[in-house]
Amino acid sequence: MRVDPANHPQFANILAVSAAVLTAERDVDTSIVALSKLMATTIEQYNDAKLPAHMAQPALAKLAEALTVNVDGRRLLGEAHREYGRTAKMLGATAEDWGPLWPCSKVEETKPARAPLRVAA
Repeated sequence: MRVDPANHPQFANILAVSAAVLTAERDVDTSIVALSKLMATTIEQYNDAKLPAHMAQPALAKLAEALTVNVDGRRLLGEAHREYGRTAKMLGATAEDWGPLWPCSKVEETKPARAPLRVAA
């Protein structure tokens, strides 16, 4: 069922949820990058200060746990994003029909977004 975005009864709701989802994903991504940088900075600065490596270990272990939780959270957000897409489709809102008014980039569930990483020698 094709529904014109301008006349869709839940247009504002769909856009509001989409904006919140995209903001949450961006914020988690930013947190993952910040935690990674904090881990690297910790190792570099302890090394520069000529402190024994074991002194940083308790903090690094906590940071590793925080990073793991953030990565798991990012995965769950991605799954929630797909569920919102299913809800939108049920409401007659699809990326194909809405074109440039679609609030999210198109995501193909069958193909990875980018080529898989390969080990380099």
